[in-house]
Amino acid sequence: MEYYGIMPERKLWVKVAVVIFGAYAVYNAAVSHNWFYLPFGIIMILATFSDRKHVISQEGVDILYTVCGVQFHNMWHWTEINTIHTDSIKSRPNVELHIGKDVVSRRFILSVDDADEAIDLAGRMNSKIYIAEVNHK
Repeated sequence: MEYYGIMPERKLWVKVAVVIFGAYAVYNAAVSHNWFYLPFGIIMILATFSDRKHVISQEGVDILYTVCGVQFHNMWHWTEINTIHTDSIKSRPNVELHIGKDVVSRRFILSVDDADEAIDLAGRMNSKIYIAEVNHK
């Protein structure tokens, strides 16, 4: 079973602003022959047309990036994950899962039902994972 995180949609004005700024960086690099800024402009333009998915499955926790039809995986297997902290207040009515590996943490936003099932899956796949609710004070 796979559970997909809820991803907020990028606003149109942000996309347009990033494309304009990236095009300016490419133009400025070409005009001034300062090729150092060319990769930054290209990367900014490509990032505008990229897509990202958060996936929790039996294999582990994956962030799937799609840039111009090419997919890149950033997978954490269940054996690498140490902690899962849930936060049911910050993203109401959904639940945030803060999934930790060593000192690095990933934030996934899931529906309440999917979050409960994902936590059950995590407990089955690795019983050593510390699962707790975030304390808000």
